[in-house]
Amino acid sequence: MLSGQVNCARLTRALKTVFKLTQSVKRQFSENAAASTTVFQESRHLEDSSHDKCEETKLVKVAIIGAPNAGKSSLINQLTGRMLCPVSKKVHTTRCRARAVSIQDTTQIIFLDTPGLVTATEMQRFNLEESFLQDSELALMEADLLGVIHDVSNRWTSGSLDAKVLRLLELYPEKSSFLVLNKVDLVKNKRKLLELVSVLTDHNLRKETRNPKKTEQLSEAKVKDIVKEKSGWGNFSEVFIVSALSGDGVDKIMDHILMAAKPGKWLYAPSHTSDVSPNKLIARTVKAKLLEHFPQEVPYNLKTTVEYLDDSNSDLITAVVGVYCPTARIQKLVIGTKGRKIQMVAREAEVDLRNAFHRSVHLKIAVSSPKK
Repeated sequence: MLSGQVNCARLTRALKTVFKLTQSVKRQFSENAAASTTVFQESRHLEDSSHDKCEETKLVKVAIIGAPNAGKSSLINQLTGRMLCPVSKKVHTTRCRARAVSIQDTTQIIFLDTPGLVTATEMQRFNLEESFLQDSELALMEADLLGVIHDVSNRWTSGSLDAKVLRLLELYPEKSSFLVLNKVDLVKNKRKLLELVSVLTDHNLRKETRNPKKTEQLSEAKVKDIVKEKSGWGNFSEVFIVSALSGDGVDKIMDHILMAAKPGKWLYAPSHTSDVSPNKLIARTVKAKLLEHFPQEVPYNLKTTVEYLDDSNSDLITAVVGVYCPTARIQKLVIGTKGRKIQMVAREAEVDLRNAFHRSVHLKIAVSSPKK
């Protein structure tokens, strides 16, 4: 009887996972179908013979997960050398899963950036999209390697891995994973880092390479009970202590990722750097700057839309972004005295976009609110 219940639970979870994956693929297909391909070229299997032989090229997919504002996007930007993932100091800057692509010699690395892990209660409280619940798990299923990023500067949460992170690790124990202790530059007492490494690895850091093996699928109830009693994960293959903001220590992570790559065809053309369209990257970058510069809930209530984009010039991108405010009072706040505030947002966004596109960018932001 017990065996039948376990099999039924596993079948139910498998069906739910397939449904989520199908919905995700449909969503990505519909988004990409309308996306411009002049800057970030459409993904395709390569026809070039130099990249078509499995023995000559390698591939690895890396999912980066963690709690909100742990530094996932900043880490991927450092690893790729481009500002492909907009960042700010506020939580929930990343709203959905995105891919960033990097080429290292004959290896193609696909980084899967994910929203910060949240509970269903938090999703309702902050009016977050469904992607906050689904995208991290979907990215983990797709990935060959899992990177868990943990903020060691937060004294309230640094002493244990986030319960939502531990849940995913318990559900997919066969996934090879590594731990990244981030924001080390903000920690004054460096001796505490050694203690944290011991606790967060459950006193059992595994240096040897493990062969993935099938494990019994645990129920959500069982995983919840296990996570309550744990502060760390004992199956990490490596621990890295870094500052994703400055880039200190990040090169060692890249070395570790390259060692995990396997022979295989590249999934994207060499010129492809992201699956996010130029329109969306520009809008998300402006939104990230608004989150950075405006207080409390104000920037979360602003809507950014690219109203004009000209990327026909190989050296210059020109764009107009509309920022829509819920009230005239907020519109005045966003514009600032003599337009200085929104001009500062535009200039900072231009800097990040130049880094992302590797082209000059001229950006204008138009702020509006509903007419009375």
